[in-house]
Amino acid sequence: MPDVERISTDRNLPSGIRVLHVDRDELVLRASKLFLEREDDIEDVIPVTTNETAIEYLFESDTDIDCVVSDYDPERNSGLELLDVVREYYPNLPFILFTDNGSEDVASQAISAGATNYLRKGRDDVGLLSLRSQIQHAVSHRRTEKEVHRGFRAIEMTHEGIALLTNALDFNYVNEAYADLFGYDQETLIGRDWTVTMTAESSERLQSDIVPTVDSKGKWAGELTGRHHDGGSLTLIISVSVVAEDEYVCAVRDVTERKKREKELLQENERLDEFASKVSHDLRGPLSIIYGYLDVARKTGDEKHFDKIEDAADRIEAIITDLLEVAREGQKELDLESVSLPEFTERVWDGIESDEATLRLELPEIRIVADGDRLTELFANLFRNAVEHGGDGVIISVGITEDGFYIEDDGPGIPEAERKKVLESGYSTANSTGLGLSIVREIADSHDWTMHIGESNDGGVRFHFSDVECVHDTSDE
Repeated sequence: MPDVERISTDRNLPSGIRVLHVDRDELVLRASKLFLEREDDIEDVIPVTTNETAIEYLFESDTDIDCVVSDYDPERNSGLELLDVVREYYPNLPFILFTDNGSEDVASQAISAGATNYLRKGRDDVGLLSLRSQIQHAVSHRRTEKEVHRGFRAIEMTHEGIALLTNALDFNYVNEAYADLFGYDQETLIGRDWTVTMTAESSERLQSDIVPTVDSKGKWAGELTGRHHDGGSLTLIISVSVVAEDEYVCAVRDVTERKKREKELLQENERLDEFASKVSHDLRGPLSIIYGYLDVARKTGDEKHFDKIEDAADRIEAIITDLLEVAREGQKELDLESVSLPEFTERVWDGIESDEATLRLELPEIRIVADGDRLTELFANLFRNAVEHGGDGVIISVGITEDGFYIEDDGPGIPEAERKKVLESGYSTANSTGLGLSIVREIADSHDWTMHIGESNDGGVRFHFSDVECVHDTSDE
């Protein structure tokens, strides 16, 4: 790890220091005020002669005191009494005993009671020089300490995960957000290896690439895969920096959901692009027919060409109808109800132009939980699909499985190599729009059903819907 300059309290002296000096000798007070205020960093020395006045000033004045300096009177024990009061209400305020009285025992007693330091006044300016230095050091230390505490409070309050790591990559500190992100208590992580919150692949990157980069350049930022306490994975944006010779700081942000949404949006855009391309292709066909036969009709005046134009226009209308249905499916909210599958199937079948097709029900009295209107669209589209593609006299069967239901026919079926493509972009021939199966898939997805295309026992196509909530109940509602 590169050398990092440590923070020094002597490097940047504090400014604007205010000192409360307590001493019965007014000559001492005047001398200290004149001497100490020569320094740019000591702004004001407030002289008082009694403990009572000092306490009143501390509690009632609007001026913040950075350091208390007090004499020690062995007869009245005045310095130690004031120290007790200050420590009760201001436990971290620098307090220096500055006296010619006392002994090593007094000094030990003062330090034990919480005094910052114990100094002898001495002669001339030597004692004041020491006092000035101790005031500067104590106030600087206290202000640095306050900044550190303020920083840790901010770190604890932030929603971003923050961790301090040793150069061995062990946790030295983690904030609550970091521990919560990975499903741990804060104390549980302290002392453990950083890789406990990373996948094996990310841990390898840390050792081989990231840590060497931080050591050479001082920082690294990028994306890694984290590991939750329950074994799940997290997509993380991580930044790592050097903060001392033997410590790193790591900031972590969870972007799992954002990445998931981005991936879903990308897939949806790709699907829409493919869908738009297909619709464009399907519309060009009938439009070309219309323009072609219009030209022929103008030249020949033969009205029989208008039949071809009308057929092409009907196909365009069918495409538009199905497009609107696809759009509506993406906007509807489910209105779930208990649906009697046998009764429902027959009702939908009666509304289909079935020509010579036959419906065969292989259903007991069973109810499923579904949105009635959307289920009608699903069945109607699959029935029309079977009638259009199944050939003359096609037989369509509806039955149940352990986890749902199926609709199948004995027509030519769909080749296995094309089944996945059918679900992604629709399946079409010259006689259909190719959007019916897209609508079916949208409806199944909205119910959280799994849709699978396979082969029926008679060689036709079988549409199987699983994860359907079924109620085997013969009672009437």
